Amino acid sequence: MFEQVCDTENSNISILFEEACDFIEDVERAGQRILVHCFEGKSRSVTVVLAYLMLRKNFTLLEAWNVVKKVHRRAQPNDGFGKILQELDQKLHEKVSMEWRRRQRPTLKVCPICCKNVGLSSSSLQKSHNRLSSGSVDSAMTMEIQKALTTLNISHGGNVSPTHRQSHSVTD
Repeated sequence: MFEQVCDTENSNISILFEEACDFIEDVERAGQRILVHCFEGKSRSVTVVLAYLMLRKNFTLLEAWNVVKKVHRRAQPNDGFGKILQELDQKLHEKVSMEWRRRQRPTLKVCPICCKNVGLSSSSLQKSHNRLSSGSVDSAMTMEIQKALTTLNISHGGNVSPTHRQSHSVTD
C-alpha cells in the first residue's frame, strides 16, 4: 500500500504524506481508529502523524508537536524528517513555528593506542583491547594496553572519545 521509507536523514518521507493523510481521513470518516506505527514507533510514524495534523487539521508544526509529545513522550523524528516538517510548516503557514533541536549523536569510542574507532560503548573498547591482547601482539604491547586501560579507567566505565581524548603516555 505505502512505499517503504527508511529512517535516515536523507530519506524523503514527504512522498507518503498525501496517501497517508487520505488513508487516515478514510478511517476517521468510517468512525474507526487507526494506529500509525513504524519499527521503533518514534520517527517515521510520528512524522506521518505530524504531517497529517499539519496538512489536514491546519496545525502549525509547533502545535502538532505539542499535541503529539503529550501522548507520546518518546516521539523523536530524525533530523532529516524534522527539516522536511519545517519546510512543510513554511509552505503551509509562511513561517517556521519551531526550531528543530538536532538529536545528540553518541560519540564513538577511540582506542588511545591505535586511534581507531572501536564502537559506542566502553565495553566495545575493552573488547577491542581484549582481541589485541589475545595473541595478536606481543606481551610488551599487552602490558602497554593494560596500563593504558588502567590509566584511562576503562575497566570502570571511563569515556574515551575524540572530544574527551587526553594525551596519555603508555610508557611512563
